[in-house]
Amino acid sequence: MFLTKRPNGIYNIVYFTSNGKRTTKSTNTRHKSIAQKYLTLFEEKFLDRQISKVTPITLEEYSWKFLKYSETMHTWKTTKAFKTTFNLFTKYFGKNIKLSEFNLQKIEEYLQMRIRTASIYCARKDHINLSSAFSKAVKEGYVLKNPLKEIKRFRLPERLPLYFTESEFTTLVNTIDKDDLKDIVIFTVNTGLRQAELTSLLWEHIIISERLFILDNRNHITKSKRIRTIPINEKAYNVLLKRMENRQSEYVFTFSNKPIKPDWLSKIFKHYVRQCSINQKLTFHSLRHTFASWLVQRGTSIYLVSKLLGHSDIKTTQIYSHVTTENLQRVVDIL
Repeated sequence: MFLTKRPNGIYNIVYFTSNGKRTTKSTNTRHKSIAQKYLTLFEEKFLDRQISKVTPITLEEYSWKFLKYSETMHTWKTTKAFKTTFNLFTKYFGKNIKLSEFNLQKIEEYLQMRIRTASIYCARKDHINLSSAFSKAVKEGYVLKNPLKEIKRFRLPERLPLYFTESEFTTLVNTIDKDDLKDIVIFTVNTGLRQAELTSLLWEHIIISERLFILDNRNHITKSKRIRTIPINEKAYNVLLKRMENRQSEYVFTFSNKPIKPDWLSKIFKHYVRQCSINQKLTFHSLRHTFASWLVQRGTSIYLVSKLLGHSDIKTTQIYSHVTTENLQRVVDIL
């Protein structure tokens, strides 16, 4: 909200309505000091009118509503992340605080606490989740504005994605004694699928004659929400042929002929990693990192890797621009 001067010298107040429409109101004066006082009074009355339109709701009530919404719009993993953020946020401020009471200072206080007690990565994730939740609260009339919009996201220190070396991957595959899980691991490292994409993959998505499959957002919404076509290489193709022989479900990957729960998959995968003499920080998601890292190391362009991974922004794929010592040695040897 601010003052502008018309060609005839009269000052106008410029402000924006709740739906974002730019509006003006005349102060009917050519004196700036009088117009400034008019602006102050107008701001107070405008704010009072806006506050009267806000629907009161507690943090606990809104978190419940938002998580119900998230369950229908987001993946289980995203909803789980929102739930974690809300649990911590509620624990810090209490469940009965009104959503309209949150301001820039309170949010900054919480995020700084998260940096001190957890990490900058956790604080950044909470910032993203809370910003999304408050943006929806604005649309639903529970708050006037999103306080997170005034806080820049924390800039994270650069770190390389954790991926399997070829020897580590071979060791893991040889350790796994369950065929269903071994198929999943081999297929994932050869396609780069996210965990949720893999566990929801149906046979109807597979076009075996053309050696490709299509993620079309029908039974699982991809992270980018875009339709994605992924080619199948020889190793992934052999896994599919093997599973087609004993097909007993609409799902491509099952365990004991039952659909796979993502949480279970993460836990059993970690169980086998712990049995191997390999990096114990490796997780199921490291298979996706491995797919991308091996492609880059073999000379595949970042642009193509980005398309295969389904990234909406190639900047996300830039983390795979790492090179090994051997790559660097070959470069300097050119001289």
